[in-house]
Amino acid sequence: MILVILLLCILGVLMLSQALIQRYGYKNLTYELSFSEKEVFEGDTVTLTETICSRKPLPLPWVKAELTTQSALLFASKQSTVSEDTRFVSSYFTLLPYRRIERHWNVTCTQRGMYTVSHAVIVLSDLFGAPELSRPMPEAHAELTVLPARRHASVPEAFPQQLMGDVIRRRMLIPDRIAVSGIRPYADGDPVRDICWSASARTEQPMVRQFQETASPTAAILLNMQTRETDRDTASDRPALENCIRLCAACINVAAQMRIPVRFCANTTVNGAAAETPFRSGNDALYPVLRMLAALPATVSGRCESMIKAVRQQNSNAAIIVITVQPTEALIQLADRDPALTVISLKPLRDREIRPNIRHINLIQERMISS
Repeated sequence: MILVILLLCILGVLMLSQALIQRYGYKNLTYELSFSEKEVFEGDTVTLTETICSRKPLPLPWVKAELTTQSALLFASKQSTVSEDTRFVSSYFTLLPYRRIERHWNVTCTQRGMYTVSHAVIVLSDLFGAPELSRPMPEAHAELTVLPARRHASVPEAFPQQLMGDVIRRRMLIPDRIAVSGIRPYADGDPVRDICWSASARTEQPMVRQFQETASPTAAILLNMQTRETDRDTASDRPALENCIRLCAACINVAAQMRIPVRFCANTTVNGAAAETPFRSGNDALYPVLRMLAALPATVSGRCESMIKAVRQQNSNAAIIVITVQPTEALIQLADRDPALTVISLKPLRDREIRPNIRHINLIQERMISS
């Protein structure tokens, strides 16, 4: 009789706990996600923190948190599964009354991109797994920007010689007093400090120095999203495209260190707008371009040759550096006609012909040098 009463008491407690969990399980229960950093580079490791808090007297013996994110975020623990490009991460908790628990995950960023950890679902149950309640937690949301890695090997040698020194402009608004282009007769309004006394003595009339207007060289870094000539809407060779993006980051980094005004363009769109930036120098140029490279989709919105012609019409004096997987015949012809156009290719020319404006970078040798 005592055993029966004891079993009935246990059964009553279980039924009561199930009823309380069904009614009050999600009340005063919060769940939050946060990254230790908002912006990192490829290969870096960040910490993802899960925080679950119960502000009620009801204990929760079995709590499961299910997260959804991209497979490129590598979790150190084995409590995750991958399906195509999606990673599912599960966490298990036991919450006593008025308790707050934090769980820290070491996450390795294996590829550039804009990542979110969201679609969190909280599953509640008792010790025997019945009932099993689930509810999404839309407020649990964490974002992370992974910038592309910046390759350094062979990139400075790939820069064209047009980026060294100054560029002479045709118009003369603000002359450079160091760049003397000649001597001319004195005219009313010329400053006395520009008089060349030796030339004036020889010609027996006042002569003044004539100056040129100079400017610092500018560069336009262009990324060809077409990994093959047949690509129309989507890049077919994703690994090769990722290497091109890393080379773009390296070129922008070199230009920023050299204080060269640089802009970036790609024949794709980001959030419906053309993927391009204005001319900037230093860190003002580096990080906006790196963020744009992180957000680039693997889509193609136009031909690379059309992008080059449009950039040349906008900036007639700029040195153009095109980074591509394989140069097409049309791109080779443009490089032959434009001495200020340099093509950096991941793959050598099909005919192995050496051209001054087309340079091949061997990524295998780069990895050996960097290691």
